[in-house]
Amino acid sequence: MNADQHTPVALCRTCGEPVNERDRFCEECGRPDPTTPRTPPLGTALPHASPTPASRAAPFAPNPVPRQREQPPSAPQADPGEGTAAGGACVDCGVGAVGADGYCEQCGLRQPSGREHVEAEAGRSGAAVSDLGLRRSRNEDAFALAELPAGVCAVVCDGVATAPGSEEASRLAAEAALAVLTGRVPAGADPRGAMRDAAARAGEVVAGLPGDPDSSPACTFVSAVVDAGGITVGWVGDSRAYWLSPAGSCRLTTDDSWASSMIEQGAMSAEEAWADRRAHVLTAWLGADAGPLDPHVAAFRPTGPGLVVLCSDGLWNDLPEPSDLAAVALTGRDGPLDAARRLVRAALDAGGHDNVTVAVLRYPPPGPSRERGR
Repeated sequence: MNADQHTPVALCRTCGEPVNERDRFCEECGRPDPTTPRTPPLGTALPHASPTPASRAAPFAPNPVPRQREQPPSAPQADPGEGTAAGGACVDCGVGAVGADGYCEQCGLRQPSGREHVEAEAGRSGAAVSDLGLRRSRNEDAFALAELPAGVCAVVCDGVATAPGSEEASRLAAEAALAVLTGRVPAGADPRGAMRDAAARAGEVVAGLPGDPDSSPACTFVSAVVDAGGITVGWVGDSRAYWLSPAGSCRLTTDDSWASSMIEQGAMSAEEAWADRRAHVLTAWLGADAGPLDPHVAAFRPTGPGLVVLCSDGLWNDLPEPSDLAAVALTGRDGPLDAARRLVRAALDAGGHDNVTVAVLRYPPPGPSRERGR
C-alpha cells in the first residue's frame, strides 16, 4: 500500500492534488473545474484562507492563542465535518448548503473539518501539534496524549491517503490506544505489554470500520510511554519515534516500508532504496486488510535528559536525520509545545507537502515521580 502514488497530469488549483485533464471535480477537495483559474466572489475567501493558521505564511513565532489549546489534553480531536456543520453555508461560494458528507451542494467544495491545525498539552510533560500542511485538503493525521501519575504517554497515527476513511481511522486508533495506555500503565502493567495491547486495540478499531475490501480505512501507528523508569515505544508502519538529546540523538523505530526492507536485506543501498518510487510502500499498517498484527516494541533508559519525538512522515520526509530534528527541537529552553511548534514549522518551511504531526515528550518527566521497576 502506498500513501502517495499518483500520476500527475495537472494540479488542482485549490489543493494542489494531481487531477486528470477531463476531471470535472477534484477528487481530493471537490473543487469543480480544478485546473481552471477563477476569481472568488467579492467578499468571500478561498477555502484555504479561512482555516489556515496565521503563523503558517509568516516566519515562525509561537502562537499566543493556539486554536485548540482549550481542548483537554486527552480529549478526542475534532470529528471530520465539525468545522462546518451540515446545512451551514459553504465557506467558499457562500451560497450552497453543506451536505452531511461535508461537501457544498452548490460548488462541490469540501468544507474545513476543524482538524486543519490542532495543538494540545499534557501538563509540563508533553505536547503535540498537528497541521494540514500546504498541499493537502484534509488532515488525515491524528494524535492523543495524556499525563500519567508518574509520566506521560502519547500516540501519533497517520491515515493512508489512498484508503477512503483513513481520516477517521487515524483519529479512532489514537484515541483507542491512549485509552489502553492510560488505563493499564497507572494500574502497574508493564509498559511493553501495555504498548502491544494498545496497538492491538487500535488495530481492532480500524479493522472494524466500514470500507471496501480492496481499499479499507488504514493508518500507521507510533506511541510512547515516558516516566522516570525509562522510555517505551511501539509502532506499526512508518510513523517514527526519535530520542533527541544534547549528548546524542537517535531514531528509536525502524520503518515498515519497502525501502527499509530492501536496506535490511542488503538488496540495495540506502540511497538506491529511498530513490525508488516504491520506497514509501508500507509493509505493515492498521486496517482490515493488514493481516495479523505484530507491533514492534522497544524500551531503553537514557543516561541524561532529552526529548522523545513521535511524528508522521510529514516531518521526517523533510527532516529524516536525528541531528536535523535535534537542531530544531533543542533550540532554546522552552517547553515541549514550543519544540513541537518549531518542528512543524520546519516541515512547513521545507514545503509542507504532507500533513505533519509531532508529539514531544520530556524525559525525565518534570515534578515528583515514582520510579517504576522494569
